[in-house]
Amino acid sequence: MTSLVVALCAPVSAQPTAPVERQYPAAGQGFAVVALHRVGDRPDTLGEGGVSSEHLVAFFDWLAGNGWHAISLVDVERARRGIKPLPERAILITVDDGDISLYTRVYPLALAYRTPIVAAVVGQWLDVRPGGSVNYGGVPVPRSQFIDWNQAREMQASGLVEFASHSYDLHKEVLANPQGNVLPAATTRLYSKEHGYEDGAAYRTRLRTDLQHARDQIKRELGRAPRAIVWPFGRYGATAVETARELGFEYALTLDPQPGDAMHPMALGRYLPLGDPDLGTWVANIRFADPWPSSRRIVSLDPAILADADPAVTNERLGRVIERLLALGATDVLIDAAVPGADGDLVATWFPNSVLPMRQDLLPRLAAQLRGRANVKVGVRLPHRQALKSLGSAQRVVQLFADLAAHVPVAAVMVEDAAQLSRPGVLATDTPWSVREHRARLDLAGWPPEDALAMLAFRAVEAERPGVELLWLAALGRTPSSPSTLADVTLIPAELGDRDALKQFEWSRDFRAPEYRRMGVWWRGTTPPAGIDLATATRDFQAHGGTVLGWQPDGSLIDAPAGELVSPAVSALPFPRETRP
Repeated sequence: MTSLVVALCAPVSAQPTAPVERQYPAAGQGFAVVALHRVGDRPDTLGEGGVSSEHLVAFFDWLAGNGWHAISLVDVERARRGIKPLPERAILITVDDGDISLYTRVYPLALAYRTPIVAAVVGQWLDVRPGGSVNYGGVPVPRSQFIDWNQAREMQASGLVEFASHSYDLHKEVLANPQGNVLPAATTRLYSKEHGYEDGAAYRTRLRTDLQHARDQIKRELGRAPRAIVWPFGRYGATAVETARELGFEYALTLDPQPGDAMHPMALGRYLPLGDPDLGTWVANIRFADPWPSSRRIVSLDPAILADADPAVTNERLGRVIERLLALGATDVLIDAAVPGADGDLVATWFPNSVLPMRQDLLPRLAAQLRGRANVKVGVRLPHRQALKSLGSAQRVVQLFADLAAHVPVAAVMVEDAAQLSRPGVLATDTPWSVREHRARLDLAGWPPEDALAMLAFRAVEAERPGVELLWLAALGRTPSSPSTLADVTLIPAELGDRDALKQFEWSRDFRAPEYRRMGVWWRGTTPPAGIDLATATRDFQAHGGTVLGWQPDGSLIDAPAGELVSPAVSALPFPRETRP
């Protein structure tokens, strides 16, 4: 076992495991990126991702008057190569989709303010003939609502607009599971009743064919191949990034809410202004000043209580769970991904995979529905030690987690029984992206084999689901004094009524210490907690300064703990999160 884990760890960087002390990104390499879509004069035409002309003009004017420097990908390239560092307050303006407002609203502003723009176009939409319609988010939109190639040539000739690929035909959702959920095409293995799930080779071929077609089209029409891919819906994974790089793309833009870094050109995060925000919201978000949620409420869910041979019964139960989560004000759901056996191993899963039997193909459906209808972040619990006991080898465990990532749109993974995650040195300046940097720099060679396996399994998920969070459940009786440097959230297990479990939360009564919004309590027992007990413990927890909590198990179908009793205490609504992409 030891030799196998060491072998698996070999490609990992051997840099020191201490926290990264520098700000991320380094001076002269970091910049803000904004993702625009539709711009219009009437609020009723904007949609969720649109902004008003008035607010965009105010933003451009504010940038010009407050020392911000609009940059291009040429500037980013020079910084990456060490030729010329980026100025302080650098910002890259991008526009997705090729909406006609790119030409009628954004381009005139770019000319007036001499502002470089990166414009991403969808090849298939540009190929629609005049008078036709574009399938835009499932709604037919007149072709005239999008730019044409002549307008693109005019904008490119100005020297201010660089065109990027938004794929040829990946800006759509595709069938993702037997229950009929649809998910983004670039990160989803296609499902069909005739052939089942698309395998890895077919998925890679589909991506390659589409991205190559888009490159060829832009080169033919504009005289140069695009150097940047802007992922549709901001969704991407390791396979997509590798394919894009192999085809010659040098930059990839996401919708990860983080600054761009010239040294990470294939993962440039962007701020997406939603709901036509006012100027103050724009300014706060391009500074990425406080990216940690102000509170989190994590509810556990066992798929076994939902599963039934009759899909109608499963759907009815799922609907009740969604209503309960909304009533509780939950922000996160933690779903058991596997079925435990009597002796502590794992006997089956709730998702398609190549190493364990599948009890029912249910987890992809749950993740899609809970994220879309309950507006929660979906995490999974898949204990690596139990998986190792069942599968017998670290390689098969890593494969199990890779299969999970391939089929389930997971946003977080709980890691248990990994004492090495108890790394001190958490900083007030840490951000979600710097925590990912800590993990990326981690050398696992000296770790105990099973702790190293936990990180290898997590990395298998992270490869296909970039941005996935690591929730670390500390061992009972070995409570850390501060959050783990390596985890997005550190959870301390405790039983309701254990007042000693709350003593470590005395540090942040005013909720202003961002590092302690990464640490919380995980109430657990053999049965769902009583409503009055959970409500009392939650109020006590908040009085001690705590903002993150969850409980397991939850009686999702029997309303235990009683929602009417606990909702006023546990709901995250009194501490609303900022809207972030």
